[in-house]
Amino acid sequence: MLTQLSIGVALAASAALYVHYLSPLDSGYCGPSSGCEAARRSGLGYFFGSRYISLPLLSLIAFGGLLGISLRRAPAAAPGAAPAPSAVANGAAAGGLAELWRDPSLTLFAASGVGAVLGLVFIGYQALVLEQFCWLCLVVDGAAVACAVFAFFSARAARRDALAPQSPLRGAACFAVAALLVAGPLVWDAIKPPPEIPSTVAAVYQPGKINVVEFADFECPYCRRLHAVIKPLLAEYGDAVAFRRAHRPLDRHPHAFHAARAAICAEAQGRGEEMANRLFEETLSDEGISRIAEGLRLDPIAFDRCVNSDETTAALERDAALLPDELLRGLPTTYVGNKQFVGVPTEAALRDAFERARSTPAMAPSGGLFAALLALSIGLVGFFGRRRGP
Repeated sequence: MLTQLSIGVALAASAALYVHYLSPLDSGYCGPSSGCEAARRSGLGYFFGSRYISLPLLSLIAFGGLLGISLRRAPAAAPGAAPAPSAVANGAAAGGLAELWRDPSLTLFAASGVGAVLGLVFIGYQALVLEQFCWLCLVVDGAAVACAVFAFFSARAARRDALAPQSPLRGAACFAVAALLVAGPLVWDAIKPPPEIPSTVAAVYQPGKINVVEFADFECPYCRRLHAVIKPLLAEYGDAVAFRRAHRPLDRHPHAFHAARAAICAEAQGRGEEMANRLFEETLSDEGISRIAEGLRLDPIAFDRCVNSDETTAALERDAALLPDELLRGLPTTYVGNKQFVGVPTEAALRDAFERARSTPAMAPSGGLFAALLALSIGLVGFFGRRRGP
């Protein structure tokens, strides 16, 4: 029972990690500067260049296999025959691999032992290489070690009694509980209520529109990548979108402030988006920004006066006040309706957010209610799936 309990914990944590690896920007399980993110970006997180084939997925498969092994029973002895001694009693070497497989308790101990070694290796990797810990990884790795310990005592019990301890749940019920533990984090990620939009951002939303507010820096490489993704969508949805670009130039980018002021001043002359497109796409310099303004045929006197004016400084301060530093997790940050993106989402994720912002939001359960329903479901499966009799 304890072996399967540790497997269930590992499955639930692996599922939550898989959700985070699929959508690290808004999974809700780990923050952008967490140990989970350090582990995900370490180079060990994904395989074959696919975001779907990740280390957490392999963990789910491995622990699912361990669960199956834990539910195997030793072959029944023939009627009237003395119970066959277990492979643990005889030693694994005597029967070889075939005997190892015939003894479920020894098979489980061997398989979980491999998992425990890998778990300890990953814990050491986090401590010595990453120098920070992923809390979900620690749960998975710790559960792997616990599984091996419990499997060892189960194998000893099998050697002593010639019968491995049996799970209090039938096999189908064990798999049903495991399925619920895996499905919980996946389903919650799909139906969880969106994070609350800061009131300062919500204040600029227009009723009846797909509201998009982008916080960006023209010299930020990720902001430039986002611009290439979101620009076609804004053109496609047209007047259905109320778009607001809030400038958050960073001190470490030497031309970012000049570019932000130039964009504000070009907007004052009705050429804001054309200026923004050029600023995002070209290598920035003070001379280059002036050439862009000339190419857009802006009034040079009005433009220069605007770039150096206190009104433009105040506009930048108003943009910064929309999302204060304590709420800014990184650039670019984009709000689409009640959805927040930090970094560069895929075109599919942005399109989905646009469509959700256009429709009436569905009611989402609270985290407490969802956890209670999940616990109730697991309890019911456990009650009706328990073994009866001796």
